[in-house]
Amino acid sequence: MKTLSRKPFMLMLQDDSGVLAPVRLDPALASSQNAVIVLDEYNDTCWAWVGRNVSMPTRMHTLRMAKSVQKSGHKIKETNIGMASSRLVEMNEKDEGDPEVASNIAAFRTAITRRWRFDDEFLAYDESKTAGYAPEKVQLRDSHATVTAQAAPVEVRPKPRPMTSAPPPPPPMSRTPAARPVTPAAKPFVKPTTSAAGSVSAEKKVAFLLYSAVKNSDLVYTERFHRDGKMGVKIEAPGVLVIEALVDGENLVVSPTDFGGSEEAKRIKADYEAWLSSL
Repeated sequence: MKTLSRKPFMLMLQDDSGVLAPVRLDPALASSQNAVIVLDEYNDTCWAWVGRNVSMPTRMHTLRMAKSVQKSGHKIKETNIGMASSRLVEMNEKDEGDPEVASNIAAFRTAITRRWRFDDEFLAYDESKTAGYAPEKVQLRDSHATVTAQAAPVEVRPKPRPMTSAPPPPPPMSRTPAARPVTPAAKPFVKPTTSAAGSVSAEKKVAFLLYSAVKNSDLVYTERFHRDGKMGVKIEAPGVLVIEALVDGENLVVSPTDFGGSEEAKRIKADYEAWLSSL
């Protein structure tokens, strides 16, 4: 742990729909419904927890803010907590099947599950560890002490001699005509790749799907995921649709199949299918 001039603290920040605010540290808040950031001065770590049911906009905001507070910390009254933490640990609960993520989650829960006391309402500390904490050593300066520093040698340079005559003018520069820019030849239009059966590749279908969503929505969030060895893309347009598109060979499996059923979702689905039928 880095040396502090005060006792270490833990501070929990809850992200509620894009609003980050301090809360009293409670292990129960690290649930599937919540996104929290914990600045941990005991382990010199910034923990970022995202529950499996947290919306995509809040999830992205939490991870972005975690990177910010890891560097700058968070101030409670006159105390800045967790500034320049050495580690940032991001934990998405839906990835807990990954051994590394599961190990991080276990370490996180161990770190926050203690008997806490609080300063300034939100600053949690472990009273059993304060006795063994060594603050920074303060160096006192004696006002009567005289410090003599050895003077650095001074280099004495001779004064430049005055010029008796003006230097000859530089030779005239030869003018070389500037080379004309070379315009590259235009590349021919490449038609989207198709399989032997003539169907559009799954990668192109993903591109058509993303374009259709962006065309019909003011705000779109995307997230890549892997499931059963296959890559997929989650697309969320707040208030419009939330769909998953899984690449399965040359096929793109979209769920739900009706894109959510709203009028905006129907337009996205219609545009997507129109793109496919035109090729």
